[in-house]
Amino acid sequence: MFKNRKIMAEIWKNMDNDLILLLNGARQVGKTTLMKMVKEKLFAEKNVQPEQILWFDLEQAEDLNTWSTQIFALSQLPKDDGKKYYLFIDEFQRSETIGSTLKVIHDHYPHLKTIITGSASWYLNIDESMAGRKRVINIWPLDFSEFIEWSEDDKLQALYQTTLKNISDTPAGIIELINNHFRLFANKGGYPKAVLTRDEEVCAKTLKEIISSYLTRDIKIWNYAANTLEVKKLLTFLASLSGNLLSLDALSANSGLGRSVLVNRLELLQNTFIAHLLQPYFTNKIKEITKSPKIYLIDSGLRNSLLNNFSVPPQTAEFGHLTETVVAMELLKNSRVLQQVHFWRTVRKQEVDLVLKRENDLIPIEVKGGNEKSIPSGLKSFIRQYHPQKAFVLNWSVIQELEYQNCAVKFRPLWFADRI
Repeated sequence: MFKNRKIMAEIWKNMDNDLILLLNGARQVGKTTLMKMVKEKLFAEKNVQPEQILWFDLEQAEDLNTWSTQIFALSQLPKDDGKKYYLFIDEFQRSETIGSTLKVIHDHYPHLKTIITGSASWYLNIDESMAGRKRVINIWPLDFSEFIEWSEDDKLQALYQTTLKNISDTPAGIIELINNHFRLFANKGGYPKAVLTRDEEVCAKTLKEIISSYLTRDIKIWNYAANTLEVKKLLTFLASLSGNLLSLDALSANSGLGRSVLVNRLELLQNTFIAHLLQPYFTNKIKEITKSPKIYLIDSGLRNSLLNNFSVPPQTAEFGHLTETVVAMELLKNSRVLQQVHFWRTVRKQEVDLVLKRENDLIPIEVKGGNEKSIPSGLKSFIRQYHPQKAFVLNWSVIQELEYQNCAVKFRPLWFADRI
């Protein structure tokens, strides 16, 4: 009944500990579906009975009322009778007092495993007393490998997996086939409803409805003093800037918002998982950019919807901007423990699009919308300064390996990002 999500394995391995499990992410990225998948897996693999499941959706008035006061909420919970119970709470942040209640449940109801979803940053509703009691798992839109799997094209899936294992010997025709699907992914984005829609017009309508729902619901929930037209105007402007350095002064001038108001709106967009700020990597505060972040929308489909352009041709400048957004988000979706994603730029404007900091390793990544056969100058500058063992040039179809100052520079297709 359910489409596979890679993050499910991470969720499932946390089902046997005593931590409150929070699935946190933007609206409509599949959090509720993941909870339903967990419930069905409990039935199938742990022999859990229906009466051991407690399910609350706080967007329903009756359920929200149940969790409006601690005494009433606790009175609805089962006593410890030797069985394990599973408490699911969808959109937990709708209750302003739920943090203290969850703390009590964790500390005094060991027979309950709590799984909750949220569509805004954890700290907005859960105070520091929850430290050590929670496990937060970020839920993102689909990545490209999931997009391929959801295509239900067995031949395409097999070709994709085989190509990843031995990319150097892959015929050009197969690379082109996967490239065309990557282009479709870049245009549609990774929201499940958009991915499942085959008709382009319906897909465009679906993405506009997601944006409309966000503007009319999330803003009101978080009580920001903003109107929908103002936020949509800012979002549209940010869509055109996705992948570029963020200048508050320039953004204020173009959006018509004062600096303090603008900071407030950017905080809203970040805390509700619509935008992401990528911080610069630096070790030299004089020669390198240290403060100005890059701005990205978390989904290329949302970007294209706001710009009203769902057909960006490959190997063009605009496709390069679009694919940098896609690649940056692919790296974040597949981030590992002790891994951070940055970018690098000097005051002399030498730059590398993305830098992975993985424990003690640095991996610079250049993103090109067309074919690239030589090592970009900015990448050479980074290699000379930081001496990484490997670097990547993600491009349309060139596959090769070069060496520069003892650094292996690997040229790979854009869809190779989640394998770095």
